[in-house]
Amino acid sequence: MWLLGLALSLLLTNQDLRAQSTETPQAGEATSEIQLPDLTVAPEGETDKQRVVRLFKSGQYDDAAALAQAVHAAQGQFSVDERWSIFAARSQMATGKYADALKTLDEALKRFPRSIRLRWIGAEICRYNDDMKRAAVLLNEINTRVGEDGWRYRDVENQLVIAKYLLAEKIDAKRVVERILDPIQKLNTSNPNVLATIGQLALDKHDFALAAENFSKAIELAPDDADLYFGLAEAYRPSDHEKVNQAIANALALNRFHVPSLLAIIDQHVKSENYSEAESVIAEVLRINPHQPVAWAYRAVLAHLDNEPAKEGECRETALAYWPGNPEVDHLIGRELSQKYRFSESVDYQRRSLVYDSGYLPAKMQLAHDLLRLGQELEGWKLADEVFDEDEYSVVAHNLVTLRENLSKFRTLQGDGFVVRMEESESYIYGQQVLQLLTEAKNQLCEKYEVELEAPIFIEIFPRQQDFAIRTFGLPGGSGFLGVCFGRLVTMNSPAAQGSNLTSWKSVLWHEFCHVVTLQKTKNKMPRWLSEGISVYEECLADSAWGETINPKYREMMLGEELTPISKLSGAFLAPPSPLHLQFAYFEASLVVRHLVDEYGIAKMIKVLDELSVGTPINDALRRHMAPVEFLDKQFASYAKKKAESFAAGANWEQPDLPPTAGIQDWHDWNSQHPRNMTGLLMLGKLLIEGQDYHSSLETLSEVLEIDSTSVSAYVLQAKAYRELGEFGKEQASLETLTKHDADSVEPLQRLLELTTNNRQWEKAKTYARRLTALNPLIPAPHRYLSIAAEKTGDDIATIESLSVLTRLNPLDRADIHFRLASALFRENNLPLAKRHVLMALEQAPRYRDAHQLLLSILAAGEVSNEPASDSSTDVPATEETVEAKDAK
Repeated sequence: MWLLGLALSLLLTNQDLRAQSTETPQAGEATSEIQLPDLTVAPEGETDKQRVVRLFKSGQYDDAAALAQAVHAAQGQFSVDERWSIFAARSQMATGKYADALKTLDEALKRFPRSIRLRWIGAEICRYNDDMKRAAVLLNEINTRVGEDGWRYRDVENQLVIAKYLLAEKIDAKRVVERILDPIQKLNTSNPNVLATIGQLALDKHDFALAAENFSKAIELAPDDADLYFGLAEAYRPSDHEKVNQAIANALALNRFHVPSLLAIIDQHVKSENYSEAESVIAEVLRINPHQPVAWAYRAVLAHLDNEPAKEGECRETALAYWPGNPEVDHLIGRELSQKYRFSESVDYQRRSLVYDSGYLPAKMQLAHDLLRLGQELEGWKLADEVFDEDEYSVVAHNLVTLRENLSKFRTLQGDGFVVRMEESESYIYGQQVLQLLTEAKNQLCEKYEVELEAPIFIEIFPRQQDFAIRTFGLPGGSGFLGVCFGRLVTMNSPAAQGSNLTSWKSVLWHEFCHVVTLQKTKNKMPRWLSEGISVYEECLADSAWGETINPKYREMMLGEELTPISKLSGAFLAPPSPLHLQFAYFEASLVVRHLVDEYGIAKMIKVLDELSVGTPINDALRRHMAPVEFLDKQFASYAKKKAESFAAGANWEQPDLPPTAGIQDWHDWNSQHPRNMTGLLMLGKLLIEGQDYHSSLETLSEVLEIDSTSVSAYVLQAKAYRELGEFGKEQASLETLTKHDADSVEPLQRLLELTTNNRQWEKAKTYARRLTALNPLIPAPHRYLSIAAEKTGDDIATIESLSVLTRLNPLDRADIHFRLASALFRENNLPLAKRHVLMALEQAPRYRDAHQLLLSILAAGEVSNEPASDSSTDVPATEETVEAKDAK
């Protein structure tokens, strides 16, 4: 490889680049909207050379190839421009005429024996003609010729080939950028090919912002290039589905035969489980190029999902027919199966890909992810290390390696087939509750769905949203997700990662564990809508305040055009227009499951899941045990409509048109003309409270609750009015009803704790304290209330639990906390720990008489062991010093 260094030293001086600069002045500021040219119309005075370019860019590949060869022939033996041979060869490759492309290459190399541009495209042509040896020779010749005659290759297009070659040879990307691409860009700001090359490199390294920036600039310079729009679509893929769709639409408007864009549409259809639509686009691609390997790979994916192994094998063989060692084919099949949670199958395909090319990093990275999701962590982390060692600019590999360091600091809890990993301080606060909830969910759901789980089940709870996203998706992002299940692995955000908008971690964990049950039941062979629908359905059964229930906005969507047929419902989760639409997809999926269970029974639902486990397509399973999906679509639409119409039946749903400055009288007048209008009544009730007319507000809110007895907003206002009137019993009743409909109401729960404690309603206080810890166990208040209520009811187990947590939350009253904890431990006859905590109390307050008396009682109760006491049963710290150290940490 010494010649690579020589090539760089010969070519990459600013003086050389400056000498070859072809920069032209910018034609003004960039515009946000690009007018797409009509490439089907020949401009007046168009030359043959211009026509070749237009035909190629518009996808008229056969005509472009024929005309390019004619242009090439017309130039005669003195031609010095290999562009026309390259256009001809690329056109032939685009239509699968690989042998013709090889002939074009051979003839061109005779005329242009020094061309490295021909050798670069020639390597690909040789691969698709199953001549890997010659492909390697052509690439080596690029190295040799640049090393020997570097002065010949100082123009921009050749330098871009050199940059691509060096990157393919895994030369340090930063060095290539600094020594080649950056200088070229500075001196050739009007060349879209430079920007596209930088953009593609950014895509390869998952720097999507940089990729979008460069492709956008390139499009401003060349708005007729479908490849640039496709690059822009790839840059936006992780962040903005609308922009992806627009970019793909622009690419296909320019070139309706643009295969990369069509393949992207296939991918979207597969993700959305629109398999018939995916097959239609595959057929369209194969009309353009009957041998297109990626299209055949997607067809193999569809065959796998249809449980047709023979067809799957045939499609795979066809994909590899012209380039038998193409690592992309098996990688793509496996990647698509991994996205369907078929991780074991993906592992097999990624291993096949790596047999063809052991250095193919996409397959190695996908294999690492799949193994980690299967719990095979030793090999998974090893592969992530290897990718990072080979490509230190890989964002995904860097993120995983960094994540592993963070995970190594987590504490592991185990029990009943579960392995729970949590941040250490959090594990002492609510780790045991996590295990208890998992055991409860396991006992209920496994019996209900007739599942014997494959253990262990891994649960990872992240206090940083970024770590959750990296573990789950490989990249930061995914802010709309609270948890994800992969079958045997669940990842989720802890309350610390949720910010101010808290969701019950218990509801999230129950939801995700339900996925564990159904995914293992079906061997990960279930559609997205059914998986999510069952999980939300089971959430609501476990606690009526969990999950998704109908509300005015959902009612409007159900009666409008927003309801998605069952046969299309998985697609609603893929790219929803807004967060509201995503939440509605969860709600609708759960409504479908509720309808199917009510209509056909849970036994038939279980039979459907059994069918899926052996590979039966969902529509066939539904037809066998319930009804054809076409019938179910109509049946569900009718069911949903009735459900929506019955919600707050008789309410006036007209949207008020009053200005924000409208006062009480304005709303009185409007409501008198629009009776039973929920929005108008709620607004009037709110203004009456602000005006301190509490009795009138209660009359108005009572009318709201007659219309909709589940209105959380009405209960909030009603409770506030009762509080201002000093009617605390009625306030409590309002808040209690509110929390039955909304599990994520922090302030109402805090107020209920105050009221129930003041009223000495200790059992209720314990209930609300636990519900508040389900939202945020990391604050002291609910644990403090729980400890008081537990002591008052003689519940020493809950007393020990709550006070143990408080020792972890840096309390001001340390002596009192330790004394009370020691007292509860003494009552439970845990003498070693009781002694430890009473000594901690005396360390904080040496003259604490009650603590001295308790110590004497402990000593009198019997001989205390000299062995160090274990805290595993109560999750309390070993020493006060360790508590302070962990709190500081």
